[in-house]
Amino acid sequence: MNIKKLIYILIFVQLSVSAFSNNPADTVQADTTVPWGFTSLNMLSINQIAFMNWASGGESSLSAKVSTEYDLTYKKDSFTYEHSGKIAYGLVGYIDKRVEKTDDLFDFLWSANHEAYKNLHLTGMLTFKSQFANGYKYPDDSTLISTFMAPGYINLSMGLKIKPNNDFQLYLSPVAGKLTMVLSQELADKGAYGVKKAIIDTAGNIIRNGENVLSEVGVKVLTTYKTKLMNNIDLRTTLNLYNNYTDYVTSNRWNIDVDWDTRVVFNINKIFSSILYFHLKYDHNTLISEYEIIDGEKTLVSQGPRLQLKESFGLSLSYKI
Repeated sequence: MNIKKLIYILIFVQLSVSAFSNNPADTVQADTTVPWGFTSLNMLSINQIAFMNWASGGESSLSAKVSTEYDLTYKKDSFTYEHSGKIAYGLVGYIDKRVEKTDDLFDFLWSANHEAYKNLHLTGMLTFKSQFANGYKYPDDSTLISTFMAPGYINLSMGLKIKPNNDFQLYLSPVAGKLTMVLSQELADKGAYGVKKAIIDTAGNIIRNGENVLSEVGVKVLTTYKTKLMNNIDLRTTLNLYNNYTDYVTSNRWNIDVDWDTRVVFNINKIFSSILYFHLKYDHNTLISEYEIIDGEKTLVSQGPRLQLKESFGLSLSYKI
């Protein structure tokens, strides 16, 4: 599918789903006398599978994931401060063989908002995203592909936010600065995540190290929607689009980065929940390698930006505040 068509579809889906509002009779009125507000969802998921003399094959494994999502708000008169965070880390262990990372993320957002007109806010926003631990292209655990602050993303922007209610918001920024940091020199020398790679002579010696920071200025669009689909089913979806109109490669200036994640929580009771998580990404600066076995050896056959997809579904212990 053409990536631009996909982006149009994502925008349509995001705006369409936000058109569904809660029944006024079911709406709980907020206590406007209390300026601070805080909510969080904390989850622990564990999955185990075992095989013994299983004719069809398979590997015994034990996996676990811990995650938290929270929102902190402060509102007084026409001023609103918002801070939200997502933290997750997961591992899977194949008995007596190896341990692999399944999830690794911290993603924080801060924004200051002034309501200039009804539902229209002047907004300054800062976001920061990275990971905790080394990442490898499993089952190969010797080739590093990511680590703490490689990549790390900082985005600072000013713009307008449309927020008709607490469930939906649309943020538009025509001037959004983005810093992509690759603090691992090993990855920077390879030109990972869009930074300029090292210059190497014919003997393989590094003449100039790869750069550790890529600076961009562009347009940012961020939309978030959350609602109760049913009495025990909660939906939260976020679509983040970014276009760098200052790319030093002119032909890349029409590329749009996509980051869309959706979480559906099926609440079984106060303790147990079933979580469906869907995350789709496209970043022109993130090159995905494809290998084939040629003459018995693993050989790189292509490398380029590709649509990235992660999906998970499982039972979790959950605690809401």
